[in-house]
Amino acid sequence: MRYYVLTTVKFANECIENGVYGATNSNWLANIELGDFVFISQFNYKTQNIYGPFKVTMPLFYDKRIIFPSQKYYYRIKAKFNGLKYIHETDLYLNGIDSRKRDFAFRLICLLQQNKHLHSICLNDQEGEFISDTIKNYGDNLESVNNEGYTPEYDKLKVNREFIAERNKLYKRQFFSSESDLEAFIIICLKNQKGDTYNSLNNILNIHSRNEINYSTIYNQFIFGNAYPSDIVIFNEANTNILELKRTRLEKDMIPTIEKEIVKYCTYCLYSDRLKTNQTQINFFLLVLKDKNNIRLKKYFEDYFQKSIANVSKFNKYNFMIIEYYIENQNLLFCMT
Repeated sequence: MRYYVLTTVKFANECIENGVYGATNSNWLANIELGDFVFISQFNYKTQNIYGPFKVTMPLFYDKRIIFPSQKYYYRIKAKFNGLKYIHETDLYLNGIDSRKRDFAFRLICLLQQNKHLHSICLNDQEGEFISDTIKNYGDNLESVNNEGYTPEYDKLKVNREFIAERNKLYKRQFFSSESDLEAFIIICLKNQKGDTYNSLNNILNIHSRNEINYSTIYNQFIFGNAYPSDIVIFNEANTNILELKRTRLEKDMIPTIEKEIVKYCTYCLYSDRLKTNQTQINFFLLVLKDKNNIRLKKYFEDYFQKSIANVSKFNKYNFMIIEYYIENQNLLFCMT
């Protein structure tokens, strides 16, 4: 069971009345499972309310039924509530004062404020339980909620690896049309421990000791402590694995962006309050499309990585690796450069 905050500027009522939340891209809701708990945060100049809790009854599906006026939020989940309440953002701070967790509450509020533009903010257990407790003890009942909603034909609409493979035409192409679909495809495949994608990535992670996916927690769009979510984070008691995804091969014009991402994630994950434990090893993986020309930039990025983390390497052990993805019989597989 996981916790998520789902954000909207003005469509909280539509989400509540239909029991549905929608996002623009496939990756934002891909990791949300049946039985997970979500909160809906509506943040604008009039209100800063958090509604919930909602329990997920249908994981990711794709539906073009219009429920959000003039908006195309087709990637959706369905959730239900029992005794819906809402809180103001400041109630989190009041709960922090009363429970002697003021600093924790302040960091949580900053996390929500800084990332209100994202569709989904994944929470750790402590954060999710704190919001649940605040809603229970400080929340107001939401009156006159019309929650008739609608029931999608989930078997026809569900988003799985076959759905994304078809949308990206992987039966004839060897790459993804978007990084969001690449990310969603990986997240979905990692839910199947017997799958080729799972085993292929697990073999690469096993280069580092005590780094089995089976004993790890997987997040996507995870925020270590700043306002920049990392694509995929796989962490366990010994390792923090950061996967930065690029759907194409390495190109020179990607250098400034990748340099910035290396510095951001490797610095902010040092003492992130959002991680359960202080892992002693941080592994940064740059995932790109398999291409013989990637080798030209491999040495450059390896040297840059060592230079950029020189000031923080005394605190943790860092590793850098470029891994490549390729499509074989519509299966996503990985190899080292």
